[in-house]
Amino acid sequence: MKRQQVILDLDQEVAALLAACAADAKVSEGEIVERAVRSMDLRALVARIRDRSDLDEDAAMQLVGEELRAARAERAA
Repeated sequence: MKRQQVILDLDQEVAALLAACAADAKVSEGEIVERAVRSMDLRALVARIRDRSDLDEDAAMQLVGEELRAARAERAA
């Protein structure tokens, strides 16, 4: 996947938290930001599925998981 460099202005406290999370997870700060954004997108997807269906939370999460796996497989191909 093609990557793009992004420059962010963060509150010092948030920047320190980002650095600490990255160090704890032994990944880059960019990876932590990417995970956070993907997590937000996943929650939004769950909300959209719930709004358009009568699935309960467990069924909605199962559907989201299936869609996420499919999207990852598509990206890997």
